[in-house]
Amino acid sequence: MKKFLGGIKKNIFYISLITGMAVLVTVLGLYNAQTNSKEKTITIGQNMPNDSTTEADAKEALNDKKNDKNSGVSDEGTSEQKDIETDNTIEDSTASTVESESAETGASGVSNDSLHYDPKDSISWPINGNVIIPYSMDTTVYFETLKEYKCSPAMVIEAQTGDEVKAVYESKVAEVSSNPELGNYVKLELGDGYTVTLGQLQDVKVALGEHLDAGQVVGTVGEPSRFYSEEGSNLYFAVEKDGNPVDPMLLIQ
Repeated sequence: MKKFLGGIKKNIFYISLITGMAVLVTVLGLYNAQTNSKEKTITIGQNMPNDSTTEADAKEALNDKKNDKNSGVSDEGTSEQKDIETDNTIEDSTASTVESESAETGASGVSNDSLHYDPKDSISWPINGNVIIPYSMDTTVYFETLKEYKCSPAMVIEAQTGDEVKAVYESKVAEVSSNPELGNYVKLELGDGYTVTLGQLQDVKVALGEHLDAGQVVGTVGEPSRFYSEEGSNLYFAVEKDGNPVDPMLLIQ
């Protein structure tokens, strides 16, 4: 033991030197390790913002492209829509003009203002046959089907089913319709407030707004309505002036 301690005392200088160098190496190793760790942390920390910025920029660029495409499509759609609206406006305007002109002139192109009727001018019979119920607004007449007496604003003329009914004067078709009493009927406008109604028709051969010459076929006689079943097949023939009944006999030649 004494020899061992004596050896240490003799070599204390070398032992201290070796120990000091070992400590120094250890410290330097720890320092280098800590420095490298900080550099890696700083490098990673610096790269992350750059990567994030790059991704954000890429997304922004993609969004810009999408917006540009959508904007282009929107502009094209808006332009096409405006063109369609313009075309529709032109078509509506043209249709309105045509309808207006058609209403004013009628199917034959004759203006309503050109229609003129003077009561001094005679009208013709719409059909040949016996008068079974006369016009009578001053006294009542008997209606066989209704089994009652009442005033008659029109003339009921005996006829056969299928007989032709003709226009009594130059006129325009003002109405084509039907109701329970008259069945199918046509109203003709003569002009100056005069109209003629022809009822109990079967086959109407004219159209609304059509211009007719005197003697032109309006339709044919049909089966009587339930209001005239006992009277049999007939033609309902009424004349009006400004909506008031007129005796047809005053105008027929």
